[in-house]
Amino acid sequence: MSSKRAVGALVVAAVCLAIGPARASTADDRVVVNPRSAYPEGPVVAGKLVYYAEMGSDRVMRWDGHANTAIWSRAGCGPTSVARGGGDALVILCDEEQVLVRITTAGKTVEVIKADSAGHPFLTPNASINDTKGGIYWTSSGLFSPTSPSQGAVLYLDKSGGLRRLAEGIHYSNGVGLSPDGKILYVSEHLSRRVLAYDVAADGSLSHTRIFVKLDDLVPRNAKRGWEVGADGLAVDHAGNLYIAEYGGGRIIIVDPSGRLKAVVLFPEQYTTAAALIDGDRRIFVTAPVSFVDPKAYGEVYSVANPVYGKN
Repeated sequence: MSSKRAVGALVVAAVCLAIGPARASTADDRVVVNPRSAYPEGPVVAGKLVYYAEMGSDRVMRWDGHANTAIWSRAGCGPTSVARGGGDALVILCDEEQVLVRITTAGKTVEVIKADSAGHPFLTPNASINDTKGGIYWTSSGLFSPTSPSQGAVLYLDKSGGLRRLAEGIHYSNGVGLSPDGKILYVSEHLSRRVLAYDVAADGSLSHTRIFVKLDDLVPRNAKRGWEVGADGLAVDHAGNLYIAEYGGGRIIIVDPSGRLKAVVLFPEQYTTAAALIDGDRRIFVTAPVSFVDPKAYGEVYSVANPVYGKN
């Protein structure tokens, strides 16, 4: 979830440091993968590796199961999500720069994409998900404000580089997830505190928009927390269970394919942004900034036992 645009841009010089090995936590079988991560966001699993963004440091990190390494940086990018780009490539969503950047896993910038195939620019690129056809569904969120118009959109970058807009009018489109058979796309409508579902056609187009779940029907809302609390990043496991990062709620909400609540995983940080499934879905990789207003403030990145499948 991008917050820098709401509070003013803070451009941070990238620092290409490797961070040491993960440390274990005794609570909830939680392992701190990265104890000092400047606004972590948008992880993607690539084989045995996990790549994730650090918005506050303008860089992309790689976790190999033991240590974190910075692989790429671009001053002013404000990266919010990482997707696999085919072969030895990744696609980075830059919230601050409002572009997509294709890079190699070695950290070389290959291409900067500034507009869709119709020539329209992007407004707050935010989250992404790979499909099985070599394409990427991703969100252009719009403005993050309780009074902002519903400018959120869903776009699709195909493997040949075509980039089309598939859905619009979403009140801050945020996380995206695909059902295991690729026939349903889930999209967080952050400022409405709900998750939408779309049918996915053979050509990748979307139809039959509907409300999949409302967060207020699943979990109690803390009245002391502000308007920014909503559905952020999404992940889907092999059985079709949906993992919803509740930004401002400090938790991952897990529902089954029918939308029924299965479990809730709590974190010390209030602003959980995204999740990914690792170790055969037995663990959840979670990014958790510590602050809404300061993207440079260090949060943490976790690996936690998945309560749906039990501890390892």
